[in-house]
Amino acid sequence: MTAGVLTVDKPEGPTSHDVVDVARRSLGTRRVGHFGTLDPFASGLLVLGIGPATRLAPFCTDHPKTYRAVVRLGARSDTDDTEGNIEEVAVPSIPERSVVEEACAAWEGTLLQVPPAYSAKHVDGGRAYALARAGRAVTLEAVPVRIDSIRIERYAWPELEILVRCGPGTYLRALARDLGEQLGTGGLCAALRRLGSGPFRVEDALSWRALADPEAARTALRPSWTAVADLPAIVLDGERARAFSAGREVAVPAGEVTVPSGENLPSVRARVHGEHGFLGIGAVEPAQSALDGRSGHARLRPRRVLFPDGEDAA
Repeated sequence: MTAGVLTVDKPEGPTSHDVVDVARRSLGTRRVGHFGTLDPFASGLLVLGIGPATRLAPFCTDHPKTYRAVVRLGARSDTDDTEGNIEEVAVPSIPERSVVEEACAAWEGTLLQVPPAYSAKHVDGGRAYALARAGRAVTLEAVPVRIDSIRIERYAWPELEILVRCGPGTYLRALARDLGEQLGTGGLCAALRRLGSGPFRVEDALSWRALADPEAARTALRPSWTAVADLPAIVLDGERARAFSAGREVAVPAGEVTVPSGENLPSVRARVHGEHGFLGIGAVEPAQSALDGRSGHARLRPRRVLFPDGEDAA
């Protein structure tokens, strides 16, 4: 069984689904999915789940991302990038770098962002980009996003190159648009490259050319658990591992993971391993009082079992 995580350095042009198709042919399996799309005009890191690892996607959505973007000031686009209809904007005076720095700092933090009209957001039962291309007016509501930092790498009018660290769901095209509007110059995203996602970095990714080589693709496969390396790990002995894989709740081994005790506390996600490697994802329920019949021990509830016998055995 082919399983694991494959990171690819996507070039400009191919869609994320194109990358998935090449990986399917190269690895000889239909079970391939990506953990976060990249627009065709964007390049950089695309993380793929292979085989059972595709089921880890919901547990990777919170991974922080790092991007390098080139913002073209002095212009607007209906797609917020260079692929749409571009309108030049008359700018009476070019903003000083200090003004640009202030504008970037204003967009750091947790804030509301209106997604681009040409995005994959669902609107009236369809995708926003499909409705926009059909000539329908698309109005999207602002959604909360988190931008951890915006660092100016280069500013030479009309180009502004920035390094952005952000949370999931942040649109860099919308950020380029919003920076331009705040500066009064208009703005669009002229180039975009994803440098990192969670524990993965583009420097370690397989090249687009190498992805078509079955031997290179298989050699580049990583263990499935690396996709959730940020979660605390719990190692179960044989009996508890078998119970967990069978879908039964088990006691958390002493000292494996620190969980606050008390009532009405949220569960903690954990990656679970057995004698033969990664089993899946569990939810650690905080220890309750001895009055509930569980002797105050934290409990591990299976959330998603990927490898009942362990990934190494598979």
